[in-house]
Amino acid sequence: MMKKKTPGRMQRLVARWRTSGESGAGFARRHGIPAWTFWYWCRKLLPAQPTPAPSPAHRFVPVQVASQADAPVVEIVFQEGMRLQVRAGAPAELVRSAIAALRAAC
Repeated sequence: MMKKKTPGRMQRLVARWRTSGESGAGFARRHGIPAWTFWYWCRKLLPAQPTPAPSPAHRFVPVQVASQADAPVVEIVFQEGMRLQVRAGAPAELVRSAIAALRAAC
């Protein structure tokens, strides 16, 4: 069985394992560490990952009102470049569904 699993000891073992080229399970077994314990310490000792900056939920964009009767009244342009053109009289639920479907595709 392995000695006490102190953070310092586990950090040294995980660092040795990462340079060993050995499988995690084999390394843990050879050092008398239960595989799930070794996996926990490997995850815990991962370098800190930068947290992505939150993106704004909504952005305002310029809107052009169409002058032709059959032209779209509103055109919504998503960040990914997709466009949704809404004609006069379009049911609100249809527009909501279309926006949700386009967002899910992103």
